[in-house]
Amino acid sequence: MFITPFLILSLFSLINSYNINKFSKSLFPCVKVLHQNVKNTKEEKNNIYIPKDKQREHINFNIENFPVKNDAINNKDLYFFKNNETFSTLHVQKLLVEELDKNNIQVPSIIQSDLLKYYNKNSENLKNIIIAAENGIGKTLSYIIFILNHILKTKKNVFVLIFQYNSLLSNQCYDILKRLSRDINVKITCLKNDETIKLNTNSIVISSPIKFVAYMKENKDIVTHFLENLNFFIIDEVDIMFDKPYIKYISEVYEEIAKLNSHNDDEKNNDNCSDDKGKGKCISIITSSTLSNKGKKSVYNNIINYIKDYVMIKTTNFHNIHPFINYNFINLPNYNINQKIDTIKNILLKTNHKKVIIFCNTVKSCNTTFSMLKPHFDNIFSFNSSLKKEDQMLILDYFKNSEDNVILVSTDIIHRGIDIKNITHLFHFDTPTNIIVYTHRNGRISRGANTGDIYIFNDAENLITKKIYDFHKNNIKFEDIFSRKRSLRKNYKKQLKKIE
Repeated sequence: MFITPFLILSLFSLINSYNINKFSKSLFPCVKVLHQNVKNTKEEKNNIYIPKDKQREHINFNIENFPVKNDAINNKDLYFFKNNETFSTLHVQKLLVEELDKNNIQVPSIIQSDLLKYYNKNSENLKNIIIAAENGIGKTLSYIIFILNHILKTKKNVFVLIFQYNSLLSNQCYDILKRLSRDINVKITCLKNDETIKLNTNSIVISSPIKFVAYMKENKDIVTHFLENLNFFIIDEVDIMFDKPYIKYISEVYEEIAKLNSHNDDEKNNDNCSDDKGKGKCISIITSSTLSNKGKKSVYNNIINYIKDYVMIKTTNFHNIHPFINYNFINLPNYNINQKIDTIKNILLKTNHKKVIIFCNTVKSCNTTFSMLKPHFDNIFSFNSSLKKEDQMLILDYFKNSEDNVILVSTDIIHRGIDIKNITHLFHFDTPTNIIVYTHRNGRISRGANTGDIYIFNDAENLITKKIYDFHKNNIKFEDIFSRKRSLRKNYKKQLKKIE
């Protein structure tokens, strides 16, 4: 391949902007070679350092800490896992148990166990299902096991539609399904890759609502047949999906399913010999880590407009503060960007950390924070929507596969659903815009029974920060302020007026 001057300039721009030079010491024209260099850098020793001339001798800050309770640490596996159960005892098909074992998944989490028990008791008469559980407990894996197990037990072809709200989550879901279904007769299609839906076998389609509706309009016959025979309609991250802009497209899909079912019912009434008894029975399965039910316009009320006759499978820790995480509130004389940068540098130098995520609210804030930290840390990357999709995947894969001393400065593009192991430190560089964003950001470190440290700058003048601090101090469930339609700031100001 001939490397043009324009290509070289573009690569240099990418390197300087996002620290892609960590992946390759020289410019290769082949993406495959570049990707190989991502893997090779894991073997290098990456020392995080701050040059002496950049260090400040005295940084005036203190930290108020809400630590993990000892009784929680001593019994942490009991909070999330069913150690006395196996997937075999939950009647999962042998082939799937073997695939789970190959992927080092032997013990079911509480939500996986509860969902499988519901299936075992009600497989012939399933209701719609709402899965409500905290971050990091394996909600996505729970419905994947549920679906693959059902496919193995069912003689007829099974059609499944899974909605994810962005391409990163679609890729993650696709990868898990592919790993666990190697020897299962099922076609897994990701519409973002411009694949076509297969109708002659078990079929699982992964898409965003927007992409699927566009595909539905362009491929009317295929989608009509697919939706007529749809067995399961799964919507992940449902609290964001049943809000703008996605709700419009989800509504279109439900309307199309209802129209097709109504047409099929009319045909069955006219044909008493019809043996297609299962046709038209579609089960909705929706998942969420945060489910607002405050007010008439809450997300929960949006959901029940579409999903009737449901069973809710919910964990006891849903909407609770994660029991294994240390929450740290940083007090500073003032909360300007320089003070916050200096504080993060100081904390990271004095702590034993593996992977670090620093969350910012905007692309501009993300790039500025990254630029100020980059001269002082060797293994740091910026991650936001200004990157091309392929560069996002390159950086995210590297971050996931790294073992230690790597920092990711990111916007909220990865604050939901992304599964990254061994994150030890998480910083809210910018105060999250609401409590739901705060909860989901924290979920990147709260993976199952993992422990870690979360830091937020305790600016008492910021009403959202103040409310978050009060809830941690009093150990109250966060759901009391889970409202999308009425902002936390608005509610908090009302409370202040009452006090006055």
